[in-house]
Amino acid sequence: MAADEALAQNAVSLYERLGPQSRARSQLLAWLATAAQPAGLEALSRLLIDDPPLEDEDIVQALPPLFTARKYRMEALFPQLLAALSNPALAAPVLDLANYLTRNKLVSKHPGEERKQELIGLLGRMAESLARMEERPTELDESAVELSRRVASSVALTVSLCDALAQIGDDAAIPKLYQVLDLGHRRLRTEAAAALAKLGEQPAVTALVQLAAEPVARLRAIAYAAELGVTDKIDAQYRTPQARAEAELTVWLAEPTQFGVPPTQCELFDQRRQFWPGFSELVDCFLLRFSYTITVEGGERTYSNIGIAGPLVHAFTADLADLSPDDIYAAYAGWQASHEDIFEHDVSRLSRTEKLEVVRLERRLHDAGYANIRPQQMGYFFGERALTALADHATLAGVAVVDFQDIVFLPQRNSRRPLGVREVYSIYKGRKLLRTFNRGE
Repeated sequence: MAADEALAQNAVSLYERLGPQSRARSQLLAWLATAAQPAGLEALSRLLIDDPPLEDEDIVQALPPLFTARKYRMEALFPQLLAALSNPALAAPVLDLANYLTRNKLVSKHPGEERKQELIGLLGRMAESLARMEERPTELDESAVELSRRVASSVALTVSLCDALAQIGDDAAIPKLYQVLDLGHRRLRTEAAAALAKLGEQPAVTALVQLAAEPVARLRAIAYAAELGVTDKIDAQYRTPQARAEAELTVWLAEPTQFGVPPTQCELFDQRRQFWPGFSELVDCFLLRFSYTITVEGGERTYSNIGIAGPLVHAFTADLADLSPDDIYAAYAGWQASHEDIFEHDVSRLSRTEKLEVVRLERRLHDAGYANIRPQQMGYFFGERALTALADHATLAGVAVVDFQDIVFLPQRNSRRPLGVREVYSIYKGRKLLRTFNRGE
């Protein structure tokens, strides 16, 4: 215990000496959480409440280790850590931790139960704020980036509050949860419907079942329906592998790091069951064409592409519309491939001996009729070397990949989002991998 206290005191002293501007403070907090010792956790709570890091990203790094740490004394964190509810950046992570501990029966009751009236009031305020943002977003004196960050923060906290109040189980929360259910945001409506259903509200069960029709809400709606034992109430068409794949890609596209909103349309482009790198059994693979319709000055603009769901969920920025389904699958398989014998280096980083290989492969392209050859990278694929280069062939500009047996060339037909070096080399790798894995199928 004395050693624990000494380490905690040293960590606090260093934290204070680093000062508010230091980004290293978050690493100290994460270290205290990872150690999960009583004195360290008490110090962690005090620092988060009294002197948190300045950046929101640094604040939220402190708590994740506690979701996977070995057993620790909960009283070292709660209820005092709930004082952080007044900090917008900390409120959601703190509630998420409390919800996690309760759900996994690591505490006898929800740490926020004694403050449930405060949580109910906070939920009401969040619902009102979000409703104003939905109804009159242009009245807010904020940039698009600031508004997006505020919405994301508000959504995260509201989701955590819905979960917490459902686990606490007080009917006093029902009116505020219905306020959230009335919002337009489908993730929030799903969370509110699930919380209300857990509190015995039958209209909320109906709402939850209906939300399964919305791809962006489908996966959570199905998961909550299973938890509540009402899966059979969801239409079978929304529980098929294709429907789940559509939902997976839609949710991925709607993430803030991607488009931030779900696509206007998402439909099946191709489906097949095949062996896939990294899987020992056959995998259901889905290619989905998605599109966004954006209103701009002078009319509407449409953005579309083809993404994948099943073995992975991803979409390239480069336009894949001109490719065959085989090559689209290959692009994603090659992009995802991870192995110590598969890697690439920019040609500028190569040794003198490796640059001689570049010259030999460049000569192969030249002899095959390619012109204006500009080497970009050398790929190493299980001992085989392949040069990727920008080149012209038959009056078409494009990207070529050449090894000592084959040449792959794909023209850059789409001038706005053409295939680049990464995508074409991914197709080269993916073709080889999928042929090998599916030989004889």
